[in-house]
Amino acid sequence: MKKMFAIVLLGAMVAGCAATAQDAPTVIDAAVTAMGTSNVQSIQYSGTGEVFMVGQNVRPEAPWPRFTVPKYTASVRYDAPAFREELVRVDDENPPRGGGAGGYSAETGQGGMRPIIGEQTQVRQGTPATDNGFLQVWMTPHGFLKAAAANKATLGNADGRRTLTFQGRNKATVTGTLNDENLVERIETHVDNAMLGDMLVEALYTDYKDYNGVKFPGRIVERQGGNPTLDVTISSVQPNGAGTLEVRANPPGEGGGQAATSQRLGDGIWVITAGLNSVLVEFADHLVVIEALGNDARSRAVMAEVKRLVPNKPLRYVVNTHAHYDHSGGLRAFAAEGVTIVTHDVNKPFLEKVLTLPHQINPDMLAKSNQKATVEGFSDKRIMTDGKQTLELHHIAGNNHHDGILMAYLPTIKVLVQADAFHPRPGAKWQYPSPPQFTVNLVENVERLKLDVGRVLHIHGGMDPYSVVTRAAGRAGTS
Repeated sequence: MKKMFAIVLLGAMVAGCAATAQDAPTVIDAAVTAMGTSNVQSIQYSGTGEVFMVGQNVRPEAPWPRFTVPKYTASVRYDAPAFREELVRVDDENPPRGGGAGGYSAETGQGGMRPIIGEQTQVRQGTPATDNGFLQVWMTPHGFLKAAAANKATLGNADGRRTLTFQGRNKATVTGTLNDENLVERIETHVDNAMLGDMLVEALYTDYKDYNGVKFPGRIVERQGGNPTLDVTISSVQPNGAGTLEVRANPPGEGGGQAATSQRLGDGIWVITAGLNSVLVEFADHLVVIEALGNDARSRAVMAEVKRLVPNKPLRYVVNTHAHYDHSGGLRAFAAEGVTIVTHDVNKPFLEKVLTLPHQINPDMLAKSNQKATVEGFSDKRIMTDGKQTLELHHIAGNNHHDGILMAYLPTIKVLVQADAFHPRPGAKWQYPSPPQFTVNLVENVERLKLDVGRVLHIHGGMDPYSVVTRAAGRAGTS
């Protein structure tokens, strides 16, 4: 009897699965009808809200920095998949804390004090070569339904809600949840992230309204890695509007290139440039690199240049100035080679955690190596020396950019290496109408430690006489 019951139950389960697969097109059609998706070839929507800087929190466990968005506009094309968003952000936290604080000023070459308004434009266009471009389109409510139909989505159930799931171009599944009115209320997937690995990306859609037969949400909340990245209230929606037809190219940015060049700064000291700057310091029996930015590709380029410059010594340490993603995304490649990571105590637990996260969508060097990363932390300072060469690592105490930010000092050449306390840019006019507080704090720390600094090397590019930095901090007449 028990055997007969098990057979009947198994048959019912198989029949249920078959029915679920057969019902998916019906559910998609119902949602398409409810939302007016079949009539939507493009859409433009605008609103106001908040945006958050991914991975730029003032300490690893803190929220990502928040910026007010008085103007937000997104345009989506479904016929030739493309996504574009433009926003104006207002940096109105006081005092500024974390990355992205203030706006960049071409006049000063520096981040400005708050409040400041800076326009940020992002363009993401889907082509066969850009999986994430397609993903931005698919993560919109109407884009998801079109993709679900085209990719033979399967029907499921989560917490009593119907779900539709299909495989994305990056090998990760894309899942959308429908409410009782057949409206898309949630879409989630995973994308490859240099820091967080297979990172969860979510979009939540609520407060739907009707726009001439097309339903669109009145509020959009996006999250990455469990943290909010966007929260906007939609005030205007234009289905098939002319404004959605123009999609321009991405503006150029600071890349983390895949080729590295180097320049000798002194005996056993080189700056290695691959988009941004890292520093190589040679000791009697080993090597140290300061900063692993970006991703695996950049770190491989840096390590190749290290090997070319000093082929007969092992690379033992890589110094991480702070845990912001742009300054830590290349650490995994170094860890895969058995290189020990040195950072401030504030960053150590976070780095130890993220260095164990799965990277299955796009396995990187560490994921393939089976190597366990080693992270060493310290509080105020750490001195590395062999009696001839010395590298001093100091905590930049009280800097609002990051609670665990470090600077490096090379006394033999009187060079200070700093990451984000001062931001020069090519072509700046080097006028400082007001001293940015991050730079003021940097100079205060140099003075507190009585460091004899002649030049300052910036991780984000360039090197200046220390007088340039002190002038930016309002120390006119000092050097």
